[in-house]
Amino acid sequence: MERQVACLVEACKQLSLRHECIDREQNLVRVYFNHGVEYFELNKTPFNSESIYGLCRDKMHSYQAFNQAVTMPQTLSFLDPNVPDEYKHYLQYQNMDEIVAAVEHTFGYPVVIKSNSGALGVNVHLCQDKASLVAAFGEIFNGQSKHYDYLALAQAYVENKAEYRLVCGFGEPLLAYKRGMAQTFNVRYWEKNEVATLEQDETLLTVLFEFVKPVFELANIGFVGFDIILGQDDRFYLIELNSSPKFNHLIIDNPELGPAAVTSMYKNMLQKLNNRTT
Repeated sequence: MERQVACLVEACKQLSLRHECIDREQNLVRVYFNHGVEYFELNKTPFNSESIYGLCRDKMHSYQAFNQAVTMPQTLSFLDPNVPDEYKHYLQYQNMDEIVAAVEHTFGYPVVIKSNSGALGVNVHLCQDKASLVAAFGEIFNGQSKHYDYLALAQAYVENKAEYRLVCGFGEPLLAYKRGMAQTFNVRYWEKNEVATLEQDETLLTVLFEFVKPVFELANIGFVGFDIILGQDDRFYLIELNSSPKFNHLIIDNPELGPAAVTSMYKNMLQKLNNRTT
């Protein structure tokens, strides 16, 4: 059983919600609510609709949906020039030379290149020159890689003073944590001897929530982790949204407070879901 699933099960016990683990690894949990049965599979929950899950997973769609409501780094998308013929009519840039020219004209260097539907910081690159830019697109558009993505994003680089994950449920803030302490490009911070630090400053939690609050006016998101950077210019930037956040690093790095915080978060969400009408 994964740590965050253990927190979910503990929340069910504290609420006296009937539940059962139905797989050998105990990571698939069936929970009985007033309105019926729901399933939790690792970090997947029943709190979001399928369309919201897709919107959050697609970083370009998230940008297009929300960048007018909250500050997000300027982002452009680039379709793999080698897509099958049936999709070539979507191509705006026909080859890598055109892609590089567009990125250099719009952003210059440094610039962030990332896959559109990636997760856990895989295929996220900070490019300082043309050679690293071409290499980054090459990795994302590598059809032989399990991390292949037909859509790559170029994103304006924000100099990082701090990076946070704010978790919200049904339009309310639930918890927040700082993702590493380094004031640098912080992708996959857990591989750099950095840790997730649970934030207990209620004022900060309120400030972060007020920043992302306009998103909830545009989308009925049940459960989401907002990745937010505080730039060196002291402005907040929304980087992306995660509708299936994971909490293992938070739990491991905060052994005294982490499990209780995640359990409390699940209790809040389970109660709200249980109080829904059919």
